[in-house]
Amino acid sequence: MAVINLWPFGRSEHVQSEHDNFEQLVQPHLNRLYKLAYRFTGHRDDAEDLVQDVLLKLYPRLQEMQKIEMLGPWLSRVLYRQFIDKLRSQQRSPVQFTDEEQSYYESQADSAQLPAELFESRLTQEALQQALDELSEDMRILVMLHDVEGYTLQEIHQMLDVPVGTLKSRLSRARTKLKEILSQMELFSEAVRVNG
Repeated sequence: MAVINLWPFGRSEHVQSEHDNFEQLVQPHLNRLYKLAYRFTGHRDDAEDLVQDVLLKLYPRLQEMQKIEMLGPWLSRVLYRQFIDKLRSQQRSPVQFTDEEQSYYESQADSAQLPAELFESRLTQEALQQALDELSEDMRILVMLHDVEGYTLQEIHQMLDVPVGTLKSRLSRARTKLKEILSQMELFSEAVRVNG
């Protein structure tokens, strides 16, 4: 994913230099930011939009960013807060968009063309995503940050501004809940296979 082109019609040398500095600063973190945005949103387009929103928001803060020692966790925190802000504004919106039906039909069409192992893998990923979606927002984000993206509890503490002890207990509860959901899904699919 390339850094957004803020000036498609040219710019001065000073602006070019600032843009290059900004790009050099954020480029090493873009893949991880995109993966994190995808984990939060669950959709490629939404993840790209979220990362671009963050980049546009941060561009004027280049000098501040250059002074930050641990830029990766700081950028992740900004991304997380941008995601939460966007989520809250969507929840307040009277118009609700959903693409669940479209995703369902696309996955059904794709399943006929996939080799068996790839299809099984996709089903497992979809089951895990469905289970994650059933967790509360706080639990889901914590599991994704720690267990999926590999952030330490200390890094998550810096991102979310939640005490490490609280994070540990939340993570334990989230994992327990996730196991319960997955085992219920497994029992249900086993019952469907037996009775189907």
